[in-house]
Amino acid sequence: MSYIDDVGQTTEDAEEYKKKIRIHRARIALVLLVVILIGVGAAAALYNYNVSSAYTGYESVRSVERADAETARYITYNGGVLKYSNDGAAFINAELKEKWNQTYQMQDPLYAISQDVVALADKNGTTVYVMNANGLISEINTLLPIKKLAVSAQGLTAASLEDSGTSWIKFYSPSRGEKAIAETKILMDESGYPVSMCISPDGIKFGVAHLNVENGEARSILAFHNLGAVGENEIDNFIGSTAYSGTVFPVFEYINSEVAVAYGTDRIQVFKGKQIPELEFEILLDEEIVKVCYDSEHIGALLKNAKEDGKYRLDIYDLKGKMVFSKAIDRDYTDVKIQGDTIVLNNENEFCVYNIRGAKRYQKGYPRNILNITILGNHRFLVVDEKKLQVIRLTR
Repeated sequence: MSYIDDVGQTTEDAEEYKKKIRIHRARIALVLLVVILIGVGAAAALYNYNVSSAYTGYESVRSVERADAETARYITYNGGVLKYSNDGAAFINAELKEKWNQTYQMQDPLYAISQDVVALADKNGTTVYVMNANGLISEINTLLPIKKLAVSAQGLTAASLEDSGTSWIKFYSPSRGEKAIAETKILMDESGYPVSMCISPDGIKFGVAHLNVENGEARSILAFHNLGAVGENEIDNFIGSTAYSGTVFPVFEYINSEVAVAYGTDRIQVFKGKQIPELEFEILLDEEIVKVCYDSEHIGALLKNAKEDGKYRLDIYDLKGKMVFSKAIDRDYTDVKIQGDTIVLNNENEFCVYNIRGAKRYQKGYPRNILNITILGNHRFLVVDEKKLQVIRLTR
């Protein structure tokens, strides 16, 4: 039975009309869903293309001719490069503009870098120059010969000094000038020779790798000191150490304010702690380390490869100890760097770019001898070669 409403429409007609509306709405929803899925698929395909596809060449964004001596050396510093030689140093930014120039006279320059702070000193000299992105912030006279340097992002500088079989590590603050704010005396017959040292960017924690030889075998000690409130009541601010037999730690670095990494001849030790560093994880090695790399979130090593095809292998880990990248490398590369998602390896006449997902983005020769490559991001690099400084962008 059907009924007629006030406008002459039966209940059957009304139900049919509602049914048609539901079908129409369902069709619209289906079309929208298909469009969204196509869009997501296209976006995913574009993303995979952007992160995995290879670049075929590069274009020059800007360049300047080198006007320095052939003996000048270049290292990555503060998003640009630090140029240094026996008679001075200069900071050149990503725009290829010289931001500062510091003159000095040195026979064998040493350097240490933490973020935008760099310390420079002559090995066996007695003067340290500490600069930030704006130029000189401190000049320190140590009185005793300098052997090694470390610096924090605040300009706190540690200098390893040597005097007649006794080694001192003295700490200098930019606000205190030449007067050391703390010091540690090292009897080399007992503790061994300081091989490498580091300061956390926040200037609170200090690490030093000592080396001694006992019965013909290397014995290393990784020692930590706290320069803040936690260590102020401890002798020499000492807060702990670990001894290792049969290994040497030539590289010891704080990669951020909490994480220090010690690269040894048979292992990599990673420590973490806001005040007192503790071992987070270790990586035992069967192969020899050729080069190391790190940024604030990753550690890596280029190793002589004994496990698979390729003369070398590049392994990169996150700060939990998980391997996130491992690639066999068949070329002889003299340097490797990582910054965020980008890894670059180079020798004098070639550079190769990977992303952290393992995709090779670029590998080709370069027309002149490469001295240094700095990762700028967005597929751009600052390349220093034998004739010019050049910012390049990879192209497809």
